[in-house]
Amino acid sequence: MATMIQRSSHENVLPTNAPEMATEPKSDESTKDTVAQDESSINMRRLAELMDAWGQGRFNTPETFSEVAEAFYTKDVVVEVGSANPHVGAGATLRDYSFDTLKDWFDWLGTFDLTDMVVTAVPSSKDPSQVWQQCRFVAASKATGRATGRSAYFELLNVIEFEGAKAKRVTTMYDNPAKFAYLSGVQEAPTDVKMPVFEPHPDPMPVFEESFAAWGAGEFAKAETKQAAFNKFLRPDFVLDASNAALPEVFKVYRGHEGADQWANGVVGSWEFTRMETTAEVGLKPGCVMQRLECDVKHAGKEAKGIVMYVEVAFDADGKGVYNKHFWANPKVAASLYASE
Repeated sequence: MATMIQRSSHENVLPTNAPEMATEPKSDESTKDTVAQDESSINMRRLAELMDAWGQGRFNTPETFSEVAEAFYTKDVVVEVGSANPHVGAGATLRDYSFDTLKDWFDWLGTFDLTDMVVTAVPSSKDPSQVWQQCRFVAASKATGRATGRSAYFELLNVIEFEGAKAKRVTTMYDNPAKFAYLSGVQEAPTDVKMPVFEPHPDPMPVFEESFAAWGAGEFAKAETKQAAFNKFLRPDFVLDASNAALPEVFKVYRGHEGADQWANGVVGSWEFTRMETTAEVGLKPGCVMQRLECDVKHAGKEAKGIVMYVEVAFDADGKGVYNKHFWANPKVAASLYASE
């Protein structure tokens, strides 16, 4: 477990004083929003308690593991690490775990020193059983990192689904799981994507909604409107990081208005969306909106159903887009659109 955990005083750290959910909520329609809020609050509190237990080392101590596992996870829990993180030389640890193999997951996490950790979380406004959690930290392998001096900065997104007071499903999406292969000493360091420095927008959701509506209306695609849309909504040094090893020639970094055009019209613009569901939340990072997209897509005679991605969209104080950073939940599903016969 972490050698040090730092929680930013300026971000939405996990609260521990959330109210209890009513045990017998009324069925009246007027109480539904309150019940959902109470469920979200208790889930946020339980996640905070889980993180505290992890920080105390209780998941990495044989004498306490069974007790905390029983307390925080359902017997049919699925910790889904494999779908979002192609191994890319990182070993067989980035896979899915059940309650019976949960200790293997925490044992592997315990092989790293984690420092400078910032943890933020927000409840899903669309699904009160879910909490979205972002973790940012520096990691070094205890086995090789100290000897080689290797360390790497990670960002990950967890989507935790609760059932009662316990986690039933956890989906983990690392920004670049290949960094684990670097820490293990089996490959050279991957290149980190540097995002532009910016002053965060104090209320990014309305700006995001306006820009997303413009995309939906085709303003970023039409020849007569797209440059004006880029000028209005994106900074000239805009960075779109869609990189993923599942399809590196397409899922890569795009820069500037030209890169945004390549992605919006050359890649996503060539997709035929037959279904799209979206939701978005604020609070994980200042000036940022985290958007979830789930879609079914046809492309070049192929079809992929259930593509899921989370996109961190950053806006500066002037309301201009600074970067988009993708966390792919199942990148191989999206990559199948480009699979050769």
